[in-house]
Amino acid sequence: MGELQKHRNPRTIQPNVTILSGTITISGAAGAIGAQTDTRNSGVTFTKNATAGRYDGVLHRSYRRAVDAYSNVVGATAGTVPAGAKQAYATGIPAAAFAGSAGFSTFTIQCTAADGATATNPGAGDIVNWELKVSDSP
Repeated sequence: MGELQKHRNPRTIQPNVTILSGTITISGAAGAIGAQTDTRNSGVTFTKNATAGRYDGVLHRSYRRAVDAYSNVVGATAGTVPAGAKQAYATGIPAAAFAGSAGFSTFTIQCTAADGATATNPGAGDIVNWELKVSDSP
């Protein structure tokens, strides 16, 4: 598979930043993955972990530095809040990866209830949106 396009991101002084991003569409009450942006277009493949609301991502290759990461839950129906006002957090990226002193090739998205502390599955039809900015620069 070819490398994703690298470009200079005007919001960072980091050179050669690659933006990996995509969505995970939830199917069913157990938080199963119904669809996701494929590896060719996102650079990441997710699997549903047994832990409530947890999705483990494997990058298509290792990167030296994590520049930024975020995720959120999007409601699929206009004018409605995602089921139970869920939140999503990008986790599992070591501090050394943000410092550029150790590479990484995995990260996790953890969905929670509105309190931000109780791990819970998103509802059927919810969409988990995510973005990860990475670089090979030290």
